[in-house]
Amino acid sequence: MPRPTFLTILFMVLFPMLAFAETDSLPAKYLSLGSRKAGLCFGNSPVFTGFRFNGLNKNVSRLNGFDLALVNEERKGTSNGISLAIGANTQERNNGLAIGGLLNAVNRENGIMLGLLYNVGNRLNGVGAGILFACDTVNGFAIGAGEVGRMDSLGAINGVALAVGGTITGTMNGLAVSLENFSDRHRGLAIGAYNNTKRLKGIQIGFYNVALNNPRGFRRLPLINMHFGK
Repeated sequence: MPRPTFLTILFMVLFPMLAFAETDSLPAKYLSLGSRKAGLCFGNSPVFTGFRFNGLNKNVSRLNGFDLALVNEERKGTSNGISLAIGANTQERNNGLAIGGLLNAVNRENGIMLGLLYNVGNRLNGVGAGILFACDTVNGFAIGAGEVGRMDSLGAINGVALAVGGTITGTMNGLAVSLENFSDRHRGLAIGAYNNTKRLKGIQIGFYNVALNNPRGFRRLPLINMHFGK
């Protein structure tokens, strides 16, 4: 599906939830079975440890344990454990597992982040997967059924990128496997039907391989290309 069409459909699906999430500050009304900040919670508790269930998470500062919500909008908070949102899951920081049913957006993830449709973040230390996966910096595994990476030279993947459609990033250090692999700099191994990088230090395997820092006559080669110099 073309990117503009996909993003339009995604906006139409998520707009009602995100519009609701932009309402005024929600009061911290909740029922806790246990202590005030630990145990079993139903509602919008700003700080809690244990099992927590809520409709809309907003103005949350810290959650430790298991959290299930319809929509999660934590702009400044930290979640330690499992954070699951049926609709959209947006967080500042998660240490553990973050899952969004439609959209999963975590500014900084230390662990695993999963989004059914769209998975996006600023920095990931661990594993991320989604139909479309976009992250500024990945230290670990990036997996996408469609595309992985970001569309400019600022992105970096240090580890492994696996995608059906394509891998697009500024710097790729490690293994990239997809139909198309694009990067400004690649150190490692690229496997795909079409591989293209401005600066290669490693090996490309595919039907057509482009390494623009190779001497003329060796910049565009079928089947295999390589460069190990500066």
